[in-house]
Formats: sequence, C-alpha cells, structure tokens
Amino acid sequence: MSAIIQVEDFSFRYRDAGSSALKRLDFQVEEGSFFCIIGANGAGKSTLCNALVGLIPHYFAGRSRGGVSVAGNPVADSTIAELSKTIGLVFQNPFNQLSYTAGTVAEELAYGLGNHGVPRETMHEKVAHVASLMHIETLLDRNPLELSGGQVQRVAFGSAFIMEPRILVLDECTAQLDPLGSEEIFDIVKDLNADGITVVMVDHDMERVARCADRVMVLSKGRVAALGTPQEVFTDPRAGQWGIDLPDYVRLGLGLREAGFDLKGLPLREDQAVRAVRGLIG
Repeated sequence: MSAIIQVEDFSFRYRDAGSSALKRLDFQVEEGSFFCIIGANGAGKSTLCNALVGLIPHYFAGRSRGGVSVAGNPVADSTIAELSKTIGLVFQNPFNQLSYTAGTVAEELAYGLGNHGVPRETMHEKVAHVASLMHIETLLDRNPLELSGGQVQRVAFGSAFIMEPRILVLDECTAQLDPLGSEEIFDIVKDLNADGITVVMVDHDMERVARCADRVMVLSKGRVAALGTPQEVFTDPRAGQWGIDLPDYVRLGLGLREAGFDLKGLPLREDQAVRAVRGLIG
C-alpha cells in the first residue's frame, strides 16, 4: 500500500502559546488502513487532526514548520474546500460541525454537497442513504439546534461521510453517544474501512483501538512517543509513562505474568485472554 497521508518534521505552535502543541512529527498513513492516535489529554491529538484536514494553517493561526500532505497535495497549498473532497473530519464536539445556516437536519446533511454543486436529485438520494445509515430518518425535518448531543453527533458524522471522502478523520466522534450508539457508529466505520476508506481515529477506548487499528501512534506532550501495531504499542514497557490506559486483556496478561505464569504472548483480544486463562487453570 502507498501512503495517502505524509507528515514530515511537522511542528505547530498556536499564536500567543508558550510552547508548541506539536513537535517534529514524522509519520505516514497507508491508504486503506485503520490508523489510531492515542495519548493523554493535552497531548496534541485534536491539533494534529486539525492539521490533517487543513484547519491548520488555514483557520487556526500560529507558526508551523515541516509539512503535511494528503493524497500527494501539500495541505498548506490547498484550500479547505479542495481538501474536503479527499479528507473529512468529525469533530470531538459535534456542535462545532454544524453550519448554523441550515434550518433542518436534511439541509445540514446536504450543506457540503450544495457547496460542491451536486445536483438536487443526487443530493436527495445521498441524504436519504446517510440518514438511514445513521438512524436519523425521523430527524430530517428537525432543526439541528434542537437536537440532543448524541443526535447532533450522528448528524455530524453523516455530514462528513456524505461527502464520500477517501479519508475519514474521527476525533473522539462518539463522545456524546451511549455504548450501543457508539458501537453502531463504529460498525459503520469498520464497514467503510473494509470498503477501502482510510480511517484516522482518535479514541480513548483502548479495547476498541486494539480491536480495530492496523497501526497505533502515541502522542505525548506533542511528540510521537511510539508507533507500531497494537501489540507492539500496548506491550511496550514504557506504556505506563504515556498517560494512556491499557486494554483490559493486556492488563490481564501482565497480571498473570507478574503472578508467575509463563505466557508466550500477551492477549490483546477477549478470545485470546479466555484461552490463556483456561489453559492455565486446566
């Protein structure tokens, strides 16, 4: 696979900030992969998401060095409108996603399509399809500002997905959803990834990260602390220094090992953990 996102020696400091939010990041994301970004609060995860989609440097003021390229195009030399055809962002706060110009959810979903000149008939078809996927068909005539946080989160995800980008950047996009709603959204995300869409996901649910990610990058104080497969990252002896939780099954494996059991590999999934424990207790 070829890299669809390339970040080279990239640093960024917000205007009037005392220190850089991102410091000399170097990594790439392969096309079609599921790439997860984790780290403690304040590590720079949302700032990086903004840099990937062009909000940095085109919206947030500050000083940057190095470069970010998406599908071969330097973000600094592309407009946000141009980038939106390739990469879409679902914000951590879904209310930041709203246009505040649409009177109904249907109009909100169609907002980006209208900006790109999509024919009205096609627009209606896409809105109906996305509303069905997001389970918001009954909300299409509602005012977005009258919805609950969870409902707005579904609308926000739908407004990004409806543009059919090659890359979806998800910045803790299920924070307002209950566990069932969160899993419903991630079932959709996994299906999109299986269909070839590149997913870049920021999440605090380490079980979900371990289950979904091809590669995991840990940010710590604006720097890349680790980058590798879920097993490589979560079994790294330095993991406790990064301010992240470990998946329950990794903690189980560590506990068993510390208790003197000989485990050849730390379990990262429930089925592996169950087999390990059954083997130990006979």
